[in-house]
Amino acid sequence: MHRIGDMIAAFVRSSIIAVSLALLLSRANAIDWPEGYVVQENTESSDGRYGVLVPTLDTWEKDESVGEANYLADVKSHRLLGNIKGVDYFHNRNHAGLEGVWAANSKACVVQYDARYGWDLVFVLKLKDDGFEQIDIGKHIEAVQKRIFDGYLSGYYRFRPDGKLKVRALSYTNPKQLADEPTFNGLFEGTFDLTSQKWTSSSARKIKSEDWENLQVAYDDNFAKHMIVAADDKQVPEGFTGQVFRSEEEKFDELDRRLNEVYQAVRFLLPNHFAKVKQEQITWLKTRDAGKSVEEKSKLTENRIKALQDLLW
Repeated sequence: MHRIGDMIAAFVRSSIIAVSLALLLSRANAIDWPEGYVVQENTESSDGRYGVLVPTLDTWEKDESVGEANYLADVKSHRLLGNIKGVDYFHNRNHAGLEGVWAANSKACVVQYDARYGWDLVFVLKLKDDGFEQIDIGKHIEAVQKRIFDGYLSGYYRFRPDGKLKVRALSYTNPKQLADEPTFNGLFEGTFDLTSQKWTSSSARKIKSEDWENLQVAYDDNFAKHMIVAADDKQVPEGFTGQVFRSEEEKFDELDRRLNEVYQAVRFLLPNHFAKVKQEQITWLKTRDAGKSVEEKSKLTENRIKALQDLLW
């Protein structure tokens, strides 16, 4: 009996030691939530759980190396999922930017790091266990783009329910519009499979400048978030950087202008189906113009823009 008791006691002691070691190792491997960091705006998932954590300017000025430490974070549980490798960015850095586009299920995100005239880096961050997998998709797009010309790129992204990522990228040259330099505009279209991590389609082509300008408007899915009506500056939210209109009529005029540009983008990209779109547009205009208020007309126009944008993907 004493021998059995000694064996049980030894087993308990060894179990306690194993658990203690596991806890110590997990703490050693964990990344502490850093001070002097903020969640970068426009990188939060739709459910508000995840976001990209970056150092503030004050933190960077004390130690410039922290710019290389951007993290994907679980904001709600105050936990870091890991370091985003190969980047150098701090909050509100001059001539730079950072934005994120999330899948509806918050399981994957595209992060685009911008430089002065176009993007610098583009990654897919795919959540995995307690961390994430980082996939560079920018290099492929740049390589395909360079087959037609070497230009600056800006990207637009949509996740599909089937695990595919749709990518559109607009490219251009001669950002300073110098008279003795040629100007080219281009369009990349591709689909990236998140499961196989392979491109199922990708192509690039030159396009006219007017089509490039219309597509810039047409691929902006967040236009409604950046438009507000405020009678005076006191009504404008702090930090708001979008368009401010002094009346509903001004906002409606801008939406109507935007609608026309998106409509022209559809005409350019879908010439074989445009006759049907044109007939739908004529019918819709009759409904819109019969609206009883400018607010109603604005809302109808906003919804029509979104419907036309969906056709481009």
